[in-house]
Amino acid sequence: MDSGFLKDRIDIYQQVTTRTVTGATDIAYEFKCSCRARVNWSTGDRTVNNDEIFYSTDREFIVRAYVPVIETDEIRWNNQRWQILSIEHNKKFNNIFIKTTLINE
Repeated sequence: MDSGFLKDRIDIYQQVTTRTVTGATDIAYEFKCSCRARVNWSTGDRTVNNDEIFYSTDREFIVRAYVPVIETDEIRWNNQRWQILSIEHNKKFNNIFIKTTLINE
């Protein structure tokens, strides 16, 4: 992959799980690293559930192979949070393909 295609800066946050005093599990995200990526627009669709309209948005981020990303991480790009669905390592081009979906808040 040409490094000229890596135009967007993304932040990767790792999941941190802690126990509260009452024994409940608290999940938070802390900054892990930042890198350059290529963003491909995968899909987007509209669904109706219980008379409410939901818009799902999927993106594919392509980063270099040395980026330490795992499935429980979260990507923040363009002031939005993206949940990782799958990670595919491409050894031929030395890349990682990360399929994500937008987290609706």
